[in-house]
Amino acid sequence: MKLRFRIGPFTFGKGGTRLSIWKGGTGVSIPLSDDGGESLAKVKIGPVSAYFNSARKEKVLEQFPSNEACAVDLLLSDRTLMGRLEKNGVPWRGLQECLKEALPLDQKDRNDAAFRLVPKVMNAAFGPQNEAWKTEKRPAKSGNGDTTWIVLYKS
Repeated sequence: MKLRFRIGPFTFGKGGTRLSIWKGGTGVSIPLSDDGGESLAKVKIGPVSAYFNSARKEKVLEQFPSNEACAVDLLLSDRTLMGRLEKNGVPWRGLQECLKEALPLDQKDRNDAAFRLVPKVMNAAFGPQNEAWKTEKRPAKSGNGDTTWIVLYKS
């Protein structure tokens, strides 16, 4: 869990100091201190969020071989999916399918490769599992069994 505290419009925490102005789910959060390019500026208006930090994304993509980096880039660029992940989480399979579709068609065992890629992407983009994100079981929509969801810890 990340420890942060607020004084007026300023938020202080491990990631540095941020100017955070929010009202009713709409607002802006801008990093004010330099933490080596790790912070993202965020703007949210109703259900739409936008993040700004290409240096951070490039750092994430550098961690993957070229055949996987394209898939990771596509996943992280999917604003709808990333918005759902931030808001309520998404099924593991949703991230897996997005990655699988972007992997080369001639890659052997695309489904297995995408499955193994999910935690690597989450760790690289958001931080370690059980610190920045977690998995949880939720009832399946089909009514049979449970579905594994990926949920970000609220910061």
